[in-house]
Amino acid sequence: MRTTFVLITVMALILGTSACEFLDPARPTIQPDTEVFGNVLDVEEMPDEPGVWTVRLRVAPPRALDKAESEQGRKGPDAEQGLTAEIRIDGDSVVLRDGRPARLEDFNPGSEVVSIPATGTTRMVGEKTVLHNAEFFGDFGTYSRWRLPGLEAEEVPVVDDVSSVNSSGSEHAAVPLNGGRTLYFSGRLRHSVAGEIAGAVRQGLRPAEGQEFLPERSFRTELREDGWTTPDLVVFPGLEHALQVSVSWVDPEETVCLVTVRSGQEEQPWAGRSQRQNRGKAWGPVEALEGLGEGDSFDPVYLAGSRTKVLFGTTRQGANQSDLFLLNPSEGGEAMALEPRINTIGSEWGGRVGPDNELFFCRSDRQLLFMGGMVQTVYLDWPHRVLFSEAAPSDDGRWVFITMTQLRPGAPDLDLWVSERREDGTLAFPVPVDEWRP
Repeated sequence: MRTTFVLITVMALILGTSACEFLDPARPTIQPDTEVFGNVLDVEEMPDEPGVWTVRLRVAPPRALDKAESEQGRKGPDAEQGLTAEIRIDGDSVVLRDGRPARLEDFNPGSEVVSIPATGTTRMVGEKTVLHNAEFFGDFGTYSRWRLPGLEAEEVPVVDDVSSVNSSGSEHAAVPLNGGRTLYFSGRLRHSVAGEIAGAVRQGLRPAEGQEFLPERSFRTELREDGWTTPDLVVFPGLEHALQVSVSWVDPEETVCLVTVRSGQEEQPWAGRSQRQNRGKAWGPVEALEGLGEGDSFDPVYLAGSRTKVLFGTTRQGANQSDLFLLNPSEGGEAMALEPRINTIGSEWGGRVGPDNELFFCRSDRQLLFMGGMVQTVYLDWPHRVLFSEAAPSDDGRWVFITMTQLRPGAPDLDLWVSERREDGTLAFPVPVDEWRP
């Protein structure tokens, strides 16, 4: 059983470390980074460092490992007497319980937990104390469903409801209209484990036979008194067999939209525009936007108040990294890369523009905001880091729709949540879009 072998190896590294001899037992010595499994002893917020906690653990293998080993007639690793871990957790640590963001007070003494260290932070003091800064801290159930699927036999299969917005697949890239009460979003199934596919099998999402990549489509739903309507597929003529057809911008009257199209696995994505007479009519053909220049283009949006200035993503500058470009026809010439404060050696993507032309965008897996000439990280009102991206403000600026990442085996589960944007610009802790009622 591979999952059992992984845990045995990890525990052997931790327990074996304690047998080393050190010249100065009181001096922390650098150790290889590895997950720490154990039971919570206590949690303390550091009095001289607000927003920083120390969690003490009794290092021990989880009960599920002992059970799995016993069922196979083997004996798992024993907890070494007196071995403890002191885990430093701050605002940049991801803390999860039951798969969702949690506070440290949600973990009672004795809770089985796992801590994954930030790179290069593992040390040992003497022979009995492991130290590290946590990148991830959570209950063992969350960890095992993510990294060790199948270890816990009581896992319940997910039954997805196509009438809901979120599912066990990927729902992301929100385009909110009408104060958030009308919502376009992109959806696709996701690869799970052992070749399985997860998610709500909506119209247009079932992959063709032999197709490696899963199709992505856009859907539209409205919030009414009894909740969201069943999401409807957004249809464009001639693109029924395209691999990706994703809406990234829609005008308030829903008569013009911008779309990313990728015809096949070997084709580059391109940005286009579609029109219709009114929201009751069918969308017309998607026509490629002119003036975007050579190379791929995706996620096009118009700047606030404009129907000519187009912001979009592209990888044309190489190194498999995406950057944000702007086409401004009034200044002539081709589309140009945004300034170095925005485009860096990292990957910038997911550009969305607010009502005051503030720019929300992502750099790698971090959500950022460019406003007032400054780039700043976007945080939620929460003591620890929350995994989210693709922030998209409503047209009135009051709400921000975000894509939340849930850690699952295979590809992550992406869901849409909604946060209130306060007067000071901070974002309240969000709620799942299916539960949101403004």
